[in-house]
Amino acid sequence: MVQTLFSTGKACGAEDIYLRLRSAIEAGELAQGEALPTIRALAEQLDVNRNTVAAAYRRLIVAGLAESAGRGGTRVAPRSRIGLPAGAPLHAPQAGFAELASGNPDPDLLPDYAPHLARLTLPHALYGQPCYEPRLVAHGRDWWRRTGQIGAEFADPLLVHGALDGIERVLAAWLSPGDTILVEDPCFPGSLTQLKQAGYNLIGLPLDEAGIVPEALEAALARRPKALLWTPYSHNPTGINTTPQRAAQLRALLAQDLQLLVIEDDHFAAFAPGPTPSLVEAGRERWAALRSLSKSLGPDLRLAFLAGDALTLARVQRRQYLGPRWPSFIMQRLALSLLDDVAVTAYCARAGALYTERHAALCAALTRIGLKPVAGEGLNVWLPLQDDAAVAQALAARGYLVRTGEAFRVTRTLSALRITSAALTPEAAQTFAATLAQCLGGLGVAA
Repeated sequence: MVQTLFSTGKACGAEDIYLRLRSAIEAGELAQGEALPTIRALAEQLDVNRNTVAAAYRRLIVAGLAESAGRGGTRVAPRSRIGLPAGAPLHAPQAGFAELASGNPDPDLLPDYAPHLARLTLPHALYGQPCYEPRLVAHGRDWWRRTGQIGAEFADPLLVHGALDGIERVLAAWLSPGDTILVEDPCFPGSLTQLKQAGYNLIGLPLDEAGIVPEALEAALARRPKALLWTPYSHNPTGINTTPQRAAQLRALLAQDLQLLVIEDDHFAAFAPGPTPSLVEAGRERWAALRSLSKSLGPDLRLAFLAGDALTLARVQRRQYLGPRWPSFIMQRLALSLLDDVAVTAYCARAGALYTERHAALCAALTRIGLKPVAGEGLNVWLPLQDDAAVAQALAARGYLVRTGEAFRVTRTLSALRITSAALTPEAAQTFAATLAQCLGGLGVAA
């Protein structure tokens, strides 16, 4: 198939080869897992230097569109790694299916916006005025001071359109395509896709039950990365919470490079029972921390607080003002109304307790059938398995949609299921576990 892409003319260079292959992959003309020609073969066909083809293939790999198979050459990345075609929903509701794949909060545990919208006064926001509601900014600042452990001084946070928007803006303020970023392995697919599409090189850091493995971080720092992206609490997909002791170990290692950009995605802080750990210590020159309102108040608010050092925030805000300028004041005022309502605060506290209960109930149900889910918190349970793809297919045949480990891997091969427990009652968890045991038995695998 690849040969026909270039039948109308020879490629001029690595950029042309890359663009033609990228278009074919994104259009689905090259199948998932399809082998690309060897560097030598394509170079001979196009009458170009092998280094030219190698450079194009490297760009495809960095962008997450292809992956190296070692001696097996280079292959098109699975669709779960590069995203669906534009406009196609990743987890569209399907009649007759229990949707345990999306990672969404339970809609029934999100506050009702209607009474708050009815009470809002909505004066028009105009060009040239301040970008943020002062009381909402103050809420974010006080939130960190009450329940965070950031060791550096920080001023008022900015407001961005969710955690991923903030991460992208912070990285763009300091990094360039080709720079190296440390991430957890497994890693949240939204972050993976974003980072690869931006052209960054990724180094995956394995986790144990306490957080990032210190020896892995130490080895990775020797490769002179430019940034570290990590999750203090309720890591997605594993649910692992970094312990205070592990955070102290990681901070000691990071003290070797105070110019490394540290970004903390504290997405589940609204439900944490206590202060969440931080790797930002006094003297760190470049850092940022994000706390989203998506899990507690709803993803459609598109709001997150962004704290950081003064220069990082100045760069982000300057670029933000050249683009979207400000997050919608309608959403800012709605968020403030919700945060000011003691009934909503109590409702969110109840939601957090239910998420903890449901996560624990699913882990217990899986343990009872002989499996070993990862202990943690959050909206998802991470379940290592020998053949996740076959099990996921068997579950789909029985009405359950889950995500396989392939979508979350950075470099290591992962075989696991991420099961969204957010809306799964303890009774439903028992039923799911029983169905999973049937699937394993049907595949000839003991539970």
